[in-house]
Amino acid sequence: MYRLLIVDNEEYVVNGLVELFNPARHPEIEVAGAYSAAEALNVLMTTQMDIVITDIRMPGMNGLELQKIMVARWPYCKVIFLSGYDDFNYAQEAIRQGSVNYILKTEEDEVIVAAVYAAIKLVQGEQEAKTLLEDAKKQVKQALGALQREFFESLLLGDKVAYKSLPQQLDELQIPLLPEKQLFAVIAKVDEWEQPYSQYDRSLLLYAVQNIANEYLSLSMIHYSFIYDRSKIIWLMQSKAEPWIDHTQIASTMNMTSHFVYGTFECIQSSCRDLLNLSMSFAIGGHPFEWPQLGEHLDQLKNNMTSSIKKQQLVLDERQRSDQAGESRSFPDRLEIFKHYEHLAYCLEHKNKEEFHRVLELLLHIGEQAFHGRHTIVCLQISSSIYALLLAYLEKLNLAEMPVWISELQASLETGLASNWDWQMEQLQRLARYILEQCLPAEEHEENRVVQSIHAYLSSHLGGDLSLKTMAFAIGHNPSYLSRLYKQKAGKALSETINELKLARAKELLAEPQYRIGDVSKAVGFLSEHYFYRFFKKATQMTPQEYREQLQVNER
Repeated sequence: MYRLLIVDNEEYVVNGLVELFNPARHPEIEVAGAYSAAEALNVLMTTQMDIVITDIRMPGMNGLELQKIMVARWPYCKVIFLSGYDDFNYAQEAIRQGSVNYILKTEEDEVIVAAVYAAIKLVQGEQEAKTLLEDAKKQVKQALGALQREFFESLLLGDKVAYKSLPQQLDELQIPLLPEKQLFAVIAKVDEWEQPYSQYDRSLLLYAVQNIANEYLSLSMIHYSFIYDRSKIIWLMQSKAEPWIDHTQIASTMNMTSHFVYGTFECIQSSCRDLLNLSMSFAIGGHPFEWPQLGEHLDQLKNNMTSSIKKQQLVLDERQRSDQAGESRSFPDRLEIFKHYEHLAYCLEHKNKEEFHRVLELLLHIGEQAFHGRHTIVCLQISSSIYALLLAYLEKLNLAEMPVWISELQASLETGLASNWDWQMEQLQRLARYILEQCLPAEEHEENRVVQSIHAYLSSHLGGDLSLKTMAFAIGHNPSYLSRLYKQKAGKALSETINELKLARAKELLAEPQYRIGDVSKAVGFLSEHYFYRFFKKATQMTPQEYREQLQVNER
């Protein structure tokens, strides 16, 4: 179906051309008319048109000016200029602006029809070209993935040429890792495929695991992953700190990153179990290494995953663990603590209660260590940071009222009670519990509010643009989320509700004799009476006129 808009300040021209492209004779064309450039803009701001036939000389805004605005919004729309003047300058300017044809009003109808179908062919050609381009991009992406895996396999084999051209290869293959930074590595394997998945389904599940890991890692790490040996995934990661920081603070950076990676992959493991019903084990490198050590380091990690009996393993490299056991654990630096704040916020946002409690207890334990070690500033920073994070989330819940003790807690913390750490821990834990208890009711309330917003929008825009994209933009949500949420809450698709509202409104207006059927058609958002007739008859098994006649019979 192709949409055609006729624009002319002379009413008989618009009506004549609308009739010329009547759906009975041209069923593949949906036609609408506008009697001024301003009216045409109102239509074009809300509805995508494939072809526009417009008069080149109109009062106010002329056709050339209309075209400039229109093409900015719908760049693929084709314009045919209609003019009563055989003026070379107009024709030249029209072609320069990108019109596909320039027709005199004195031409026969067949010329105009031929011009429209020529424009349709151009639209079809561009759509096919766009499809081909998208397919080509997909093929390049697939080929790129294969080239990336081949490159890493050569690195694992110790290919000296590959290491020599490392910066160039990383850049050309669009791998985000940096050649000058050390790496952390993780290997994952599927413990068992609990269902008889095909190879294609297994590949999809492994891809889903990579997507889950991407959500957790992207905030704090530069990372890249690839599937290895069919059922294994290898992650290579680098901290986002500058390289000179890595070298000057290597001890604290190693300690911070290894524990952050371990905690993160613990979350990833749980998510794979919960979301994908996939049992996975992970071997995690406990220390960074240089690029030439990649093959050796991954071999050591693979040795930690030789058991086929143990499931859901989460193994930190044994050498690193034993090295750390003999060391006196230094107090965590501020960057490490900040990573825990990020992790805590992520768990709260994604309602991962178990992991949230684990990270919260870890931070409170660090705060307790700081308190006993008389690190008063660190202690105060931890309590105030956790409180600020919790309060910010509490405000997002939009609760009607909150307990008095929360206001009292806020006042007490603002006065500074670093000397009473036990009291602060108790209150922060209490606040965390309260927030988690309120998450589900608040989420339910927010979902109901969104559905109410959808109904309000439909009621006030029933005759306008009801496309999912426009509605989502007005309400402030993602279109796919809006569609899924509405179907979940209302028990039916959004399109069904729209059709029901249009039908109900049409029946109301048809019961009023002062409205013409064309007026009713426009009032409920149809560009053409023809499509309104088809919609109404499909829903009621009678035409709008028959429905009116039935009402009159009923009244008598």
